[in-house]
Amino acid sequence: MTAGALIWGSLAACGSGARDAGPGEPATVHWYVAEASRYAALARTCSDDSGGDYRLELVEAPLDPSERRVDLLQRLRTGDDLDVVGLDTALVAEVAATGLLADLSDGEVDDLTQGRTAASVDAVTVEGDVVAAPWTYEPQVLFHRGSSGERAGLDMTAPVTWDRLSAGAALIGGSLQVAGSTTDWVRALVVGATGETALDLDDLVAALGGEAGEAAGSVVRTYAASVVGSGPSPDAAASFAAPGGAFLVGPVSLRRSPELAPVLGELQIAPYPMVSASSGVSRSPLAGTALALTRSAQEDTALEAISCLTAAPAQATLVAGTGRLPTLTEVLGSTEVAEALGDDVQVVVEALAEGIAEPVSPDLHLLTAAIEATWEPVTDVRPDTPVDSSREARRLLDGGLA
Repeated sequence: MTAGALIWGSLAACGSGARDAGPGEPATVHWYVAEASRYAALARTCSDDSGGDYRLELVEAPLDPSERRVDLLQRLRTGDDLDVVGLDTALVAEVAATGLLADLSDGEVDDLTQGRTAASVDAVTVEGDVVAAPWTYEPQVLFHRGSSGERAGLDMTAPVTWDRLSAGAALIGGSLQVAGSTTDWVRALVVGATGETALDLDDLVAALGGEAGEAAGSVVRTYAASVVGSGPSPDAAASFAAPGGAFLVGPVSLRRSPELAPVLGELQIAPYPMVSASSGVSRSPLAGTALALTRSAQEDTALEAISCLTAAPAQATLVAGTGRLPTLTEVLGSTEVAEALGDDVQVVVEALAEGIAEPVSPDLHLLTAAIEATWEPVTDVRPDTPVDSSREARRLLDGGLA
């Protein structure tokens, strides 16, 4: 189905969206979020806890991030009935720049950010202003099945390099799958090669065209030559769980994915791969979801819903039900997280601390367009690809047409 068809279907599905509640009836708060069915219980709990003030109604967002971006911007610009938006952290600055989000007072900002991890707050801070509530924020890790690491000759208790991982997978005839987007992968490789934990958009584009980009390109070419996978794919988890699956790189919450249920008993976690052995540290891409308040007729009620969804009880339920990591530090250190992650807690905590944050910029989608145009498929990546992608990103950022 095309993005346009998805947008039309979504608008048609939410066209009625009546807000006017009769006397004594709860207001309807429309919550737009991907994988909406996973949050049905949470929506019911907050609705019940409101004491009849509101009822959270879930609105399904497209699964594909690019389609989700187009769909959301279209909905907001046409005045669709959305009150609370589950916003990818990569989109926070772009959506904030539209002026379609409600302004948050200093007191509201304090309430929504107090006790949150610094990285998750930074991800929703645009030019010094917090524009959304931190909700989930997680790193990517390296999943492996059973004795795959041992058979491949790898020490999975410490970070391994991408090149050794590709070679190890090829050695045992297993696959190395990559979940997430090509942009996340390339961004992590480039920034990881610099040794930094964050670069702004301009610095990232410059690094892409320099030595760090060369290092990233070398990793991708080695991966492609090893013939162990097709690169970033929405089917990565399912391919990993299929016969021959050995390694999978993706968000830590994938361990609760239905696709991995058949191999859950042999599933293990290791640190995100390194670009080179000389770096000495694993740098995982970080990303998450914020809850944004739109300019609607019931901002106060919608803000009550956001407060409930981001409170400690809801954050604990979120971990237990979906595996997504909370942004409240008290919940990160809770028994719920310890039970959800088991022996992998330390790996995940270190990945959060050492991870690579996304640039907070309304133009981040232009970098995505440049990378997807030049780094896909992985078999087409050449020595000049990093420089080409940097030039293409700069052209788009300078006003060129996509």
